[in-house]
Amino acid sequence: MSKYDNMKKISLIVVVLAGLSLTSLMVNNNTSNFEKKSPFKVIRVNGKILFVKTNSEMKRGDVYVNGTPLKFVTNTAKAAIINPQKGRYVLQANSKGKVKVLPATSNVTSRAGALINQIDLQNHFSGKYLILDEDVITIGSEAYPMDDKHFFYLKYDYNGEEIAKIIPHQGNKMILNKNEIFKVDGQPIPVVEQEMTLYYRNNIDKKSYKISTFTPVFPDLDEMKIEVKMLLDELGGNRSDEDKISEITSYLNEFYGEPQKESLYKWLEKEFNINVEKEIKFK
Repeated sequence: MSKYDNMKKISLIVVVLAGLSLTSLMVNNNTSNFEKKSPFKVIRVNGKILFVKTNSEMKRGDVYVNGTPLKFVTNTAKAAIINPQKGRYVLQANSKGKVKVLPATSNVTSRAGALINQIDLQNHFSGKYLILDEDVITIGSEAYPMDDKHFFYLKYDYNGEEIAKIIPHQGNKMILNKNEIFKVDGQPIPVVEQEMTLYYRNNIDKKSYKISTFTPVFPDLDEMKIEVKMLLDELGGNRSDEDKISEITSYLNEFYGEPQKESLYKWLEKEFNINVEKEIKFK
């Protein structure tokens, strides 16, 4: 290789290295600007998180700036934060307990449709199931008739005792109602988030059939309304109703559980006058 070729090669390497250095500097500057100039408002905290400098507990309405030292008192604690320009993020701890800032998920799935067979039921009653006080669910009457001899029931633990609760129904519609589920011997009990198992009972053949285990989540609707309003306010008023529904559904999925589509639509129309178009499709 000639001396001229060597000089060209060295010059090219210098240019590439200079470019990489400039790019790195730009990224660092952007990160620095992000940390210094991007205050995020706290929408919700699951678990307990403390601001290290003040030893005060993080709560809705607080302001978080990237880089602020935090202590995650509970390992699974996380917080929803939002900035009008940058959108919604999630604060949580990494494996060493340090702050990790992650983009919010874009999961806009919801529970919908009539439940015809066992697979439908198992898919519907899975994971964390967000219920807005009451859900009415249509069940295929051919596979799962509901009457005095045939019915669904839930099993869960209360004070060390196994509770079996028959789920009310009207025709082929199952009714999941918070006040009915959390009632023992006719008296209300505390509403807590816990796993429950769904069964189908056939009293003619005296057999019970396990469907699935899931976790119903009954939120404080007043608190949830405040959080959703904050989310919408921070997003700004130029979003379409479809965008608003997607953002709200994604937030609820991440911090509460997956809702039933019809119940969510009714709630959004009632509380926020969001026009829920029938053509909106959820995965």
